[in-house]
Amino acid sequence: MSQIFYLASDYPLAKIENPHYKMLSVNEALAIGMENIPEFMLAPEFNHDQPGVLLWSDTEITIDTERNTVDDGGLDDDFSILELDDATEDIFTQKQYRVYIEWNYSRGRAERIIAYIRNHLEQAGDLELWQAWLGDGANTRIVKYSMRIDELTPEVMKEIDSLKVCNDAPAHYCFVVSK
Repeated sequence: MSQIFYLASDYPLAKIENPHYKMLSVNEALAIGMENIPEFMLAPEFNHDQPGVLLWSDTEITIDTERNTVDDGGLDDDFSILELDDATEDIFTQKQYRVYIEWNYSRGRAERIIAYIRNHLEQAGDLELWQAWLGDGANTRIVKYSMRIDELTPEVMKEIDSLKVCNDAPAHYCFVVSK
């Protein structure tokens, strides 16, 4: 069970890969000097050319559990917009195309995602922005709002991102954004 921030549209949504993360083979990781490779991956019987077995990042994340904060460097391009598997039972949109956003809020990231949405609306009539809880299925209520793209600001994105979707009565929040 987890929270998900996703977009849905009747028009295909472009994917954006996070430029700060790469999936590497063991040999690729060794070539760039990556440390802390698990021992079993270094064993001769492990395929060192198997792609995508190690996650590499050029950023450092610091998690402070006492203050409940995450410092990820605040780079504005440190986010992904990736295809959402439509087999998830907790996705209630009727729209055909879906992507989810992997991010930690920052003003710069919110501005970039708003620009992505604004650009998408040049082709599509509207777009749904969802903040939802995965894992409670049919017992979830859906709360819908409508807004114009000009109303979607970094501050509004922060509010949407911080909505409590898992509580005594889980809710999915859907913001229908139009031109």
